[in-house]
Amino acid sequence: MSTPLLIAAHGTRLEAGVEACLELAELVRDRLPDAPVSVGFVELAEPSITEALAEAMGEHGPRAVVVPLMLGTGGHVRSDIPGFIDAARSAVPGAHVDYAAHLGPHPRLLDAVEARLHAALGGWAEPETTVVFVGRGALVPEANADHVHLARLLLERGEWADVEPAFIQVTRPSLPTALDRAYAAGARRIVVMGHWLFPGMLSTWTWKQADGWAAAHADAEVRVADVIGPCAELADVVVERYLEVLPEAPPHGSPTYLAGLWLRNRDVLVLGGGRV
Repeated sequence: MSTPLLIAAHGTRLEAGVEACLELAELVRDRLPDAPVSVGFVELAEPSITEALAEAMGEHGPRAVVVPLMLGTGGHVRSDIPGFIDAARSAVPGAHVDYAAHLGPHPRLLDAVEARLHAALGGWAEPETTVVFVGRGALVPEANADHVHLARLLLERGEWADVEPAFIQVTRPSLPTALDRAYAAGARRIVVMGHWLFPGMLSTWTWKQADGWAAAHADAEVRVADVIGPCAELADVVVERYLEVLPEAPPHGSPTYLAGLWLRNRDVLVLGGGRV
């Protein structure tokens, strides 16, 4: 049996959002038939990450991998989830937990975002459509900058008239402000895409704000794209993050150094090698 995988999700009070997360876990299990896969939540749903992780290690051994099901590097990734992991370590003697990278701007996830955008287009063409791409917003400036970077990647990959980044909370520009900017630049066909994994309050707020703005701008058409949801692309990225931290995972880049020595997980002192 392989090392247990714990998917650390945000959580929501919306039943559809929890169900979508559990559906994703099933897709991951299909890809990792030998690994126990479970889900824990930061908040708003049960079980907690600490409870789920401690249970997984208690049942399958004291080693596990935690993949943060987070698109950005906000406080949950940097602080909250590591805190839950530490609590689980304290509860399980000899526990060893590897903390994988967050999802990030993975090309597979960009594929999923573009698929949702194209589904919302209907008969519109990309060059006549502006995208307003909405992120959560965080107190961590780097996380907000990553979202702006992702919006630019969407623009470069497609043929959109423009892609305006926006945020649903914490920082600016807000969704209505980004819609105002798109409108002022001449956009009359706009697709709003909330960069959300599953249904929840963020997607609800996105719909409400987009509908409210559209009601005040009768000469503009606004469509709202669906969330990413449990899909093959998302499951593939979760599996990739899991496999990256396993000891048997292949090293990144060239696997050998000069004389062909395998150096992974070894202390190495290089003498007389010049600049390396």
